[in-house]
Amino acid sequence: MTEPLRILRICFQRAHRLLAAPIELALVGAIAATIAASLAYAAGWISPGPITPVTIIESLQARDGFRMGFPHAKAGCLGQVCADGEFLKGNR
Repeated sequence: MTEPLRILRICFQRAHRLLAAPIELALVGAIAATIAASLAYAAGWISPGPITPVTIIESLQARDGFRMGFPHAKAGCLGQVCADGEFLKGNR
């Protein structure tokens, strides 16, 4: 009774080895193609234009509107380094 099960297990192991390599190769190729397409889109090669800070701000303002008197920058922290200050009224 154990002999047919052993033969069946050996067949499954061989089939797994034969099928695993193409599936893994296809998965790696799909990941590489996704990354390449994302970078090409961000660079503007397959999109109307490159993604820049100005285009991001303009798209956010188009969706939410421009808020007068709202500060364009604020104090913030990056890790353990923090900046602190105040906004001065001026022509800038």
